Formats: sequence, C-alpha cells, structure tokens
Amino acid sequence: MRYLFHWLGRNRSHQGAASPVLRFAHELQGDPAPEQDRLSADGAPPPLDFTPWTIARLQAISQEVLERPSKASLRAAQSARHCLSRFWLSAPVDALETYFAGPIGAVYRQLLSGALPALPLEPAEALWQRQLADVLQQGLDHHGSINVLLALLPYLDREAMQLHDPLAYVPAWLVPLYSERCDPALGSQPREALRQLPPVSAPPSAALAPLPELAPITGDAGMALIGDADFQSRLNGLINLYGLEPSDAEICSDLSRGRRQLAQIWLDVETEQLESLYRTPFGQLTDNLIRSNFAREPLSQDERAMRQQLAEVAADLRHPRALNALIAALLYYPIEQVSLPADPALLPPWLSESLRQHGAQPATSD
Repeated sequence: MRYLFHWLGRNRSHQGAASPVLRFAHELQGDPAPEQDRLSADGAPPPLDFTPWTIARLQAISQEVLERPSKASLRAAQSARHCLSRFWLSAPVDALETYFAGPIGAVYRQLLSGALPALPLEPAEALWQRQLADVLQQGLDHHGSINVLLALLPYLDREAMQLHDPLAYVPAWLVPLYSERCDPALGSQPREALRQLPPVSAPPSAALAPLPELAPITGDAGMALIGDADFQSRLNGLINLYGLEPSDAEICSDLSRGRRQLAQIWLDVETEQLESLYRTPFGQLTDNLIRSNFAREPLSQDERAMRQQLAEVAADLRHPRALNALIAALLYYPIEQVSLPADPALLPPWLSESLRQHGAQPATSD
C-alpha cells in the first residue's frame, strides 16, 4: 500500500453504524420544506412533487453508497430514500404488491439492506419519520396504512419498531421483509404463510478485518499508561536517543517495543475520545515519534503484517475502530508515504491539520 490516506477514500463498504472516520454534516438537496411533506391528520398522502428519476438511477445510487461511500454518495442516497418514501405514499393501494415485486421493489430492498437506515437522521428526516410514525400509530386497519409502513421502513434501523399482531394486518407479500427488518421472531412462522420475495442483487458484505494485538498491556492497564509520567518520559527519552544514535540496535529495539505499546493504546481508547487524547501530552508524545522518522527503519515480518492489518481496518468505514487504527498506523508509515485525501471530510480537521504540519501532502491521483 502506497498512500494510506488516499486509500481511505477508496474500497469503502458501509454497513451498520456510522463510521468513526467520516462525519457528515449537510442538508438534503431538493428536500421539501416540512410544510410540504407534513401528512394530514387522516393519513392522506401529500401530493407528489414532480422530480425526474429512474429506477436505474436509484439502483446506481444505492450501489454507490455501498461500494464507494462518500459525502456526495450519502447525500444522493438520502435524497433517493426520500424519493422512494414519497413514491410508496402516492402509489395506488391495489398496486403495492405489483410494484414491490418489480424493479422498484428490488431497489427499495437493496437500499434497506445497506447502512443508510441505521445512520443518524438529519433534522428534516427526523421530522418526516415522526410524521409517518404518527400516522401509523392510528392503526393498521386504516386505508393506506401499508403505504405508510413502506414509506417509514427506510428511516428505521433493524428492530426499531414492532407492530401488534402484524400477521393480521401486514399482507403476506410484505411479511418476510417486515420480519427481517422489525420482528425476526416471525421467521419461525410456517413457511407456507410467507411468500418468497424475488432475490435482491446486492454485493456481499465482507467481514470486518480484525484488530491486531500489538502489545501485551491492553485494556484498562494500557489506559493507565496515558497518565504514567515515567512511561512517557522513558519513551520520549528513547526518541531523543534515536535522534542522536539512529544506528544503535538496542535503542531501536527498545523504541520498537515502546511504539507497539503506544499504538496499542490508540487502538484501545474510545473513538469519541481520540481528539481529546491527541491534545494531551500523550498526543504530543505520539507526534514526537512520528516526527522522529523512526518509521523509516526496516520492519520485521511480524511488524509488516501488523501494519497491513492496521491499514485494512483504517480503510473500512464500517469498522468502529477505523480512526483508531489510522492513528496507530501513522507510527509505521514514513510521512512521505502518507497522502491526504482530496475530500477533506474524510479526516477530522484536528488530525488533517496535524498531518499537514508533519509534511503530508494532498493526493494528486487515484
């Protein structure tokens, strides 16, 4: 791997919870004002705004956010979700099964199978979700309630909602999807009660790469080293000695062990606390090691394998420790091999600015 940060914007597969690396803060493009989208008290769907779209385009958007998640692809997927939600509200009740079994239903299920329903909602989306839920709470026996259920599901994470006695109200063609998204216990119902759905072509989700164990001191014992002045003083001393005598084998061996422990602590700390920790003397110690150019020293076979594992985790937006692994990997990559992503949103500003100060340059090509 050549450019650690450049790769961070590639080979992404988003699943589950929001990535600790990317923080999306934007408004939906073309999202109607709340007054336009507010459902009436009797559950009647609002008029459908005319927004040109095609099933092929929705499918491409759904595929892109799975394979190449980015700020732009997420925004497009959120807009597509709203488009589909409004489509189900406006669809004729007696045509729902036909639509669901066709191409539009396949795109809809593909979107549900991705990470988008689990992500935090923008304020306008949260309002839209509440309005749909309020209508659904009036009862599934109301005309159009299945339209509302289909419109609401893309805004709910798995098992976030369960209906009372769903088999009495949810049509057989929708029960398998409802069971998968809301009530897995329904999967134990007799197979003849459930109609099989057309298969959805979605890329298989790869297993999350495991975090390597870098040092013998982990967990709470490792966290205690953050405030251990002796540990930090010794490691800073080794960094200074290495600067004076970089060819000394004993200094290099000791510093290598210290680096592993330092990286292990960055793997173990809670992701939400990374910025706070980086602004402490412990973060300064990390910067000192990065600036020491010790990463240019040859790595053992074990260290090369470990660095590869760190890079794989850092490159996976689904991994809850992606940013932790990224900081740990910085200790093993010479700064000239670190390329900042073209999209600044891929890195938190505090880390991006620090890397610029160390000498990392923006990526110039794919």
